[in-house]
Amino acid sequence: MKKLFLASLMMLSLSTVCLAQGDSKMESMKEQQKVLKLNTKLNGLRMDYQKAIQETAELQQKAAEANAKANSSTTAASYSTSDASATAKVAKERAKVLKKVKKANDKLAKSQKKVKTLEKKIRDTEAELAKLDEKIQFVDQ
Repeated sequence: MKKLFLASLMMLSLSTVCLAQGDSKMESMKEQQKVLKLNTKLNGLRMDYQKAIQETAELQQKAAEANAKANSSTTAASYSTSDASATAKVAKERAKVLKKVKKANDKLAKSQKKVKTLEKKIRDTEAELAKLDEKIQFVDQ
């Protein structure tokens, strides 16, 4: 009876140790899986960020061209009190140019906001990744 009791006690303690060790490995593997998912997310964010930067540069160039065109079209000599129809036509063209400038500047502002948002997401993801790396290194030790 004592032998049976000792054998069962030994098996119970051995299985407890094995389960505890297996749980630690599983936890470590789950953490590594989270790290891989975050790395994938981070790479996607970085690609989106590069695209947004290129788009912003293009929009910045278009906005600069539109602003230059709007600035060059402001001629006080084209407005005259003697020819009202010509003045109205010039004013209408000027309004179109200013509308294009506003549209280009709005697109640029939206693109710049997108870049800032992506920068923030990248920083947050990198911070979360650093935390998980520390956790994994602590578990491995």
